[in-house]
Amino acid sequence: MDNESLRKGTSRNSRAKKPSLPLKKLRDFKRLYLAPIYLNPTAQRWMIGITSTIILALLLSPTIRLPSEHYQVGDVASADIKSTQDFLVEDESATLAKRIEVKMAVLSVYDYDPSILQKATGKIRTAFSLMRGYVERDEIRGREEERKKELEELFGITLASKEFNSLARSDFDQSIEGVILGFVQPIMNKGIVGDRDFLAQQKGKGIVVRNVQTQTERIRSQLDTIIDSAQAEAIIKQNAKALPRTIGRELRAVSVKIASHLIEPNLTFNRNETEARKTAAFHEVKPVLFQIKKGEMLVREGERITEEHLVKVQALEALGKESNVPLITMGLFFLIFMIVYLVYAFSTKNIRKTSLSSRDLFFVSLNLITIVLALKLFIFISGSIEINFLYISSSSYYYLFPVAAGAMLTRIVINSEVAIMYSVIAGIFSAILLDHSLFFFIYPFVGSIVGANGVARCEQRSTLIKAGIHVGVANALLIVFYEMFRGTLFGFEVLFNCGFGFIGGILSAVIVLGTTPIVEAIFGYTTDITLLELANLEQPILKDLIVQAPGTYHHSIIVGSLAEAAAKAINVNPLLARVSAYYHDIGKIKKPLYFSENQGGKKNPHDRLSPSMSSLILNAHLKDGVELARGQKLGRKILDIIQQHHGTSLISFFYQKAKEKENPGVESINEKDYRYLGPKPQTKEAGIVMLADAVEAASKTLSVPTPSRIKGLVSRIINNIFIDGQLEDCELTLKDLHHIEESFDRILTGIFHQRVEYPDSQEEQNTSKKEGDEGTHSRSTKTRKIRQKDDQKVGPNHLKGVEPPG
Repeated sequence: MDNESLRKGTSRNSRAKKPSLPLKKLRDFKRLYLAPIYLNPTAQRWMIGITSTIILALLLSPTIRLPSEHYQVGDVASADIKSTQDFLVEDESATLAKRIEVKMAVLSVYDYDPSILQKATGKIRTAFSLMRGYVERDEIRGREEERKKELEELFGITLASKEFNSLARSDFDQSIEGVILGFVQPIMNKGIVGDRDFLAQQKGKGIVVRNVQTQTERIRSQLDTIIDSAQAEAIIKQNAKALPRTIGRELRAVSVKIASHLIEPNLTFNRNETEARKTAAFHEVKPVLFQIKKGEMLVREGERITEEHLVKVQALEALGKESNVPLITMGLFFLIFMIVYLVYAFSTKNIRKTSLSSRDLFFVSLNLITIVLALKLFIFISGSIEINFLYISSSSYYYLFPVAAGAMLTRIVINSEVAIMYSVIAGIFSAILLDHSLFFFIYPFVGSIVGANGVARCEQRSTLIKAGIHVGVANALLIVFYEMFRGTLFGFEVLFNCGFGFIGGILSAVIVLGTTPIVEAIFGYTTDITLLELANLEQPILKDLIVQAPGTYHHSIIVGSLAEAAAKAINVNPLLARVSAYYHDIGKIKKPLYFSENQGGKKNPHDRLSPSMSSLILNAHLKDGVELARGQKLGRKILDIIQQHHGTSLISFFYQKAKEKENPGVESINEKDYRYLGPKPQTKEAGIVMLADAVEAASKTLSVPTPSRIKGLVSRIINNIFIDGQLEDCELTLKDLHHIEESFDRILTGIFHQRVEYPDSQEEQNTSKKEGDEGTHSRSTKTRKIRQKDDQKVGPNHLKGVEPPG
């Protein structure tokens, strides 16, 4: 029973441990898609860059604003509302009045149809020509009624028999035809409208006459000559009275009747076209705007909101609001991405020290985002402060913002090259936020450069305060020069601007002072302040070193002095060089007796080992040192120098020993097996520590360390390391090597200086003389052998002297 229960329990446990399907899919997704991003530095950089660009685009977008109080007409203002910038407000009533005025000024469009006159004259000529043909052929007499109907159809009129007969008796003479044409053509050429009363409303403005055939237009301002059909008929009757007496009364009457019937309006009011033109003109009128100046009071606290107040306040709230928010944000994204990418690509390809790791890129991006976000909030806060202090413009508060803090922090934790690139980008972003002004690019850029330069050797916390003062002075000078350029130097506001600029520099230093330890803890950076703490010889790891490997400790102290002097000589970080030298051999703590400086005359353990095993032990002190440095949190810079301070140099002592034992027919010695794993020094400080380590170790082999011998030894060691290619990646120039050599000569000469021999008592002199006579030969022989050995070891491939290299 118990066994069965146990089996069931085991079965249940096994089922419980089996991952569920969604969890398995999540793990597969991480393994297939996320793991390559985590492991690939290039993918990490792209992710950091794109994500940072999106965040910066959102922050820099003018559409993102803090919520404000909304008023209605009749509300009481809870605070003063002051214009933060120059802007224009539409006067809606004036705009409407102007639009109506422009609309009323649009001329009415009349379509002129010349075909109406053409048709009328055509009917007259056709009818008379046809009837005259009948007269000539004598086809009217006896057929009067038939011919009358034909004439009526042509004119579209009903004629009495008497009227037709009168025309027939005149044989449809051309003079009668001319009379009718004389009635019709002049009148219709002037223009005839259907509604004379509506035309009268256009008097004083005129009309647009548009030819419907040619589509040409002309403005006709004299409207008195345009008549309607009734007026046209009256004019025809009046003209008929002036006809000669040869034309009888009956012919006059029928001529007037035909002409009056043929006349019809040829000017037609085009209502649709007129309204379209009026509407277009109405909308083409631009809004009537009035200007609100920056600093102008829109409404005071406690004042009741009127319609005019509301228009101004709403216009102020609408500033920067765009209808196409996604397009604006996308444009900002591509603009920021182009700026950041081009600066990053240029600096990484042309400035060696800007080769950023993913950690560095993440820090710089986070730094930029923090500065932009803080500046965005600061702008809103300054606007609120301005309401209470009306005599200070909001732009004056901008000088108070500690924008230089970002560049100063970047210089402290990374380097000056990256700080310069950061200053350029931060200046551009500041200009975008602060009124798109060129000066607000120059102001943060110059302040950032001054601040970064001020913290270049930040070995004391007071250095930060001094740098902040320098930034403040630079800010104040920039403001003075800018106001001189604008011609507004002598103003009350300039004093506030200069004061705020100086305080902004101090604030930058205070912020950096407080955030540096946080950045060091989060990102694992090693700053000069941390290096000062690590330079304390009471550090636990150094105390362990002096107890377990005293020779290595002494060696490290001497190497630190050499490295510091050399770093000062070539103007690189002497503190980093000295502290790195203190810790460069901490890996020897694990096997101290395998290094000659710690053996103290004891038997050398390497005598029992093969040369290959000895080389592995020497190589291991680098790995052990890196592990100890990582455990002690010494920082990336020191860790890298520990790993690089031997480069890929040859462990010549054991290599030569292996060559002596080599059996050419059975085995061959590979030189790579007797080289350090590297990498080669990547920085000038790492190269200096490498040179100092090799020179100090080799100097122990000098039996008579005269200045000339020291100089020759230092020169040979440096030349051999240079020829071996160990300094290829650390940018040390020949001029640098010359200065380093001089500093090494000076330090080592001081260490091995000649002492004055003090006189002894007569008894001591006799004893010394007796002992000297007994040991003269042996000491002379030993010294000679050591010198011969020195000359052999300090050859082209020897870097560390006769001791097992470490």
